Amino acid sequence: MAEKIYGMHHIGITVPDLEEGIAFFKAVFGAIEVFRTGAFDVDETFMKNRLGAAAQSRIRDLVFLRCGEGTSVELFEYEGEDKTAPARRSSEVGGMHLCFEVDDVFASAERLRLQGVEMLEGPNRVESGPLAGFDWIYFRAPWGQILEIASFEKLGYESTSPHRLWRAKPETNDHDRGDRASKAGPGGGSPD
Repeated sequence: MAEKIYGMHHIGITVPDLEEGIAFFKAVFGAIEVFRTGAFDVDETFMKNRLGAAAQSRIRDLVFLRCGEGTSVELFEYEGEDKTAPARRSSEVGGMHLCFEVDDVFASAERLRLQGVEMLEGPNRVESGPLAGFDWIYFRAPWGQILEIASFEKLGYESTSPHRLWRAKPETNDHDRGDRASKAGPGGGSPD
C-alpha cells in the first residue's frame, strides 16, 4: 500500500434527535461539542450518490464531539426518514457498537446505572484467550444504539503477538514512556 493510514478520524452515527444525542454523549462520556454545520443545502442526487442516503432525506444538522483522547464522534440528524425505526441489533448485518476505554469499568457502569442508562448484563470479564483480562459491559443509548465501556491492563494476545492494538489509555510505566520518547525523536513527534 502506497499511502500512509494514520488511524480512524471519526465515527458517524445517525440519531433521531441531535440535542438528545449531544446531551447523552456529554453526560455519559464527558463529550465536548467542537462544531456544528447546520442544515445541508443539497439536492436528491447528492443525498443518494454521495452519502448513500434516501434521495428525499436531508441532513437537518450535524455535530462533531470530542470524547476523551481518541476518535471523534459525529452525530447526524436527518429529516425525511422514519425516526422510529429500531436500531440494528449487534447480530444483524450492519449492526455495530462503539467501545470507549475507561479507567474502571465497574465504577463507570455504576455511574451510568445511577444516571438511568439502560445497562445490559455485567460488567463481565474475559477469563481466557486473546481477550483475557478484558472487563466490559454493553449498554443502550436512548435511541437504541449499542455502546460499550471497557477497562483492562493487559490482554491475553499480548503474550503471543508482536503487534499491539491502539489504546486510548495512556501508557503509565517509565519503561513504556522511555520507549515512546526514544522513538519520537527530537520535538516529540512520531518518527514516521
